Amino acid sequence: MLAPPAVAIIAGLLAHQLVFIHGEWHLEGPRVVVLHLLSWGLLYASYSFRTGSTQASLIQTIYLATCYLLSLFTSITVYRLIFHRLKHFPGPNLAAVTKLWHVWKCRDSRGHLVLHAWYEKYGEFVRTGPGEITIFHPEAYEVMDGPDNRNTRSDWYDLLYPRISSIFTRDRELHYERRKMWEQALSTKALLQYHQRVMEKVRTLESLIALEQSRPVIINNLMYFFAFDSMGDFAFSEDFGMMRNKKWHLSIAMLRSALTLLGPFSPAIWIPRLGFAFIPALWKVRHWFHMLAFCDKCMARRIKKTLSDRDIASWFIEDHVKHASDPTRARWLSGDTATLVVAGSDTTAPSLTLLFYFLARYPIHAEKIYEEIRDVDRENPTALATLPHLTGTINETMRLLPAVLTFSSRVTPPEGLMIDGTFIPGNITICAPRYTIGRLETAYVYPHEFIPERWYSQPELIKDKRAFAPFGVGRTSCVGRHLALAQIRLVTAARYRIKFASGENNGEAVERDMKDQLTAQPGACGLVFQRRV
Repeated sequence: MLAPPAVAIIAGLLAHQLVFIHGEWHLEGPRVVVLHLLSWGLLYASYSFRTGSTQASLIQTIYLATCYLLSLFTSITVYRLIFHRLKHFPGPNLAAVTKLWHVWKCRDSRGHLVLHAWYEKYGEFVRTGPGEITIFHPEAYEVMDGPDNRNTRSDWYDLLYPRISSIFTRDRELHYERRKMWEQALSTKALLQYHQRVMEKVRTLESLIALEQSRPVIINNLMYFFAFDSMGDFAFSEDFGMMRNKKWHLSIAMLRSALTLLGPFSPAIWIPRLGFAFIPALWKVRHWFHMLAFCDKCMARRIKKTLSDRDIASWFIEDHVKHASDPTRARWLSGDTATLVVAGSDTTAPSLTLLFYFLARYPIHAEKIYEEIRDVDRENPTALATLPHLTGTINETMRLLPAVLTFSSRVTPPEGLMIDGTFIPGNITICAPRYTIGRLETAYVYPHEFIPERWYSQPELIKDKRAFAPFGVGRTSCVGRHLALAQIRLVTAARYRIKFASGENNGEAVERDMKDQLTAQPGACGLVFQRRV
C-alpha cells in the first residue's frame, strides 16, 4: 500500500495530466479553489477523528497538501518548458511557466512598456505566457480579425460574465447578430440626431476653458468630464454634471478606480475573477461591482423615461422589450450597458488628452489645423472630416499613443495559422499590442517621430498600412468609431492656442506616468489655452 505522501504526489501529477492540462479554467477558478479547500478540510477532519490530535492532524494535512501542490506545479512547469508546442518561441522563461510573471512585470500598470521591452529583446514573435504568443508585426491585425480569420476571442472577454456583452461576447454568431443593433444606434443617420447633444457638450467644454482665462488647466480631468457627460447625454439622455460642477461624479470616480484592476491583472483575467468571487466587498473589487450597479441604474432610469428623441439606449430598450419573455435578455442588457458606459467614454477621453498633448508639444501642427478650419464650418463633423492635416494629426496621435495600448487577444483555430512564414499552432492565444506595432520600423519611416503629413502628403513615410488599426479591423472593429472621431474633431476645432503650463517641462509626465489599464491613462498634462481673436 502506498504511503500518503506518495498518494499526494501521484494525485498532483494526475490532476495536471488528466484534468488541468485540458480546456479553459478561468471561469472555474473559484470552484477549483473551494473544492481543494474542502478536500483538505475533510482530510484534516479524518486525521483528527482517528488520532484525536488537532495539531498533528493539521501538520499532516499541510504536509500532504504541500506534496500535492509541489507535484502539480512541478508537472506543469516541466510540461510548459520542455514539452509544450510553443517551447521553440523566444521569450522570458518565467512567462512561459506562468502568466503570474507577466502580472508581476505589469504591477505598476505599464504593460505597454513591458511588452515593448520584450519585443526589443526577443523579436517579432514572443512567448508571453504558457499558451500565448504576442505578435509584433504589421500583419497582426489582419491575421487576427481580417475577413478570412477563424480565430475566436480569448478568455479575457469573459470578464463581465455572467453578464453578456454583445460587443465583447466570445460567441461569434451572437456578436454578428447583436452588432446590428449597435450599428443602428451608431449609424450615420443616428449620429445626426446626436449631433446637437454633442455640440452642446463641446460648447460647455469651451466655456470652461474660457473661464480659466489663460490659467493652467489639467486637461486630463476636463476631457474625462467631457467624455462622460457626453456619453451620459447621447447614451441615456442623462446629465452627469461633471463639467457643470467641475468635479468627478462619485460613481464615475469609482468606475475609474475599478478599471485600474485591469492594469496589472489583464494578462491573467482569472485573477480578478477570483477576486469577484471571494472578496467582492473589499479593495477595488467593490468598486467594480459599484461600477456595474451604476451602469444598471443608468439603464433603469432611462427605461422609466418617455422621450421623443432617440438616444443609444433606446435601441437596447426596444430589443429588451421585444424579447421580454427571454430570461437571458436581462444579462444581455446589463452587459451591453456596461460596455456602452466604459467604451463610450474611456477611450475618447485619453484620445483627446493625448491629442492636445501633441498639439502643445508641436504647436506648428495646431497652427496648420487652425488655418484649415478658418473657412470651414467648425461645427460640421462631415466638413471637418475632409481636412487632411486635422485627420493626419489625429491619426498620428493614435499611432504613437493609442487609447488602447495593448489590449487585443484571440485564440487561433485548431489548424493554427501562418504569419510571415511563422506557424502558430492551434488553440493558442495571440495578442497584438498597438503601442509597439505603431512604432515598428518595418511599418513606418521615422517611426518615433510625430509627422501628421505621412497620412496625406508624404505617404512614402508609411511602409505598411496594415500596422495602423486604432479601431480594429473587420467585423469586430469598434462600432462607435464614427461617433468618437466626430467628438474628437469637434473638440479639436476650437479656436485656441495651446502651450504647456509653467514647469510642465514639455509635458514629460504625460508619457512618463502613463498607465495601461485597459485604456491608456496619460500622466497629468497642464496646459494653458489662449483664445484666438
